[in-house]
Order: sequence, then structure tokens, then C-alpha cells
Amino acid sequence: MLLLIILWILQDLLTVLFGGVMQLPELFLMGIVYKLIAEEREDKLWAIWTAFFGGLLWDLRWVGVPGFFTLGYVAVVALILWAWRVIPVHGRTLWVVFLLLESSQFIPNLVPVLILGGSTGGSFFISQQMYALPALLICLYLYSKQAEQQE
Repeated sequence: MLLLIILWILQDLLTVLFGGVMQLPELFLMGIVYKLIAEEREDKLWAIWTAFFGGLLWDLRWVGVPGFFTLGYVAVVALILWAWRVIPVHGRTLWVVFLLLESSQFIPNLVPVLILGGSTGGSFFISQQMYALPALLICLYLYSKQAEQQE
């Protein structure tokens, strides 16, 4: 849980530092998704509540409309929970993990593009996906190392 708090604060600080210059990736949500996939706990309800409260804090801090990003965060976590349970253990390859981690960047960040329109939000969306790629690859590497140790 401490890691998720640090990621939320880091994302907030980076947003303050680079606000208006570049669109930052959703580090907090990526942390939730990574922990959700990497940990083998039976109780996964913590992820939905963490996404809810983190998204609500993000909305109150930046957007001002409670529920804007909260809904996106909770929807992504619920979608990934469902997908992870549906996918058989032998089908959980690195490509599947990459796609699930990418969905944590794709879905919430698509909402501003839909609201602002393709010309205004499209460039922000594409740059945000590019900035998220290093963090995605780090999570993917950590997951692959953890999977090798479990075998």
C-alpha cells in the first residue's frame, strides 16, 4: 500500500512540475494493476477501493468534478479483475500482462480525448502513451522476473 501512496504522490508532483508541458502516464493506476496481477492474494477487493479513493482524490485535486477519473479507475480495475480471472493460468503470457497494463493507460486517458476532441486531446493522448511505455516495460520486466522465480 505504501508503494501506491508513493506512486500517487509522485504522479501528483510530476503533474505539478510538468503541467501543461506534457501529459503524464497514470503511474498510480499502473501500480494498482501491477500489484493486482503480480500478487496471488485471493482478496482482490482492495484494488477496487484503492482505485476508488485514489481516483476520488485525483478528481478533487485536479479535475474538481468528483467521479470523473474515479469511474475510469474503478472501471479499469474491474475490467482487469474480470480478465485476469477468465484467462487460464497457462494463458497469462507477457503479451497478456502487457495488454492489461496498457489498458490501465489507455482507457482513463481516452476520456479527455473524447471530451476535448481528437484535435486537442489526440496529441496529448499519444504523447502520454509514449511516456507510459518505459514504466510499462519496467512493470513487465519485474513481472517476468517474479514469474521465473515462481517456476
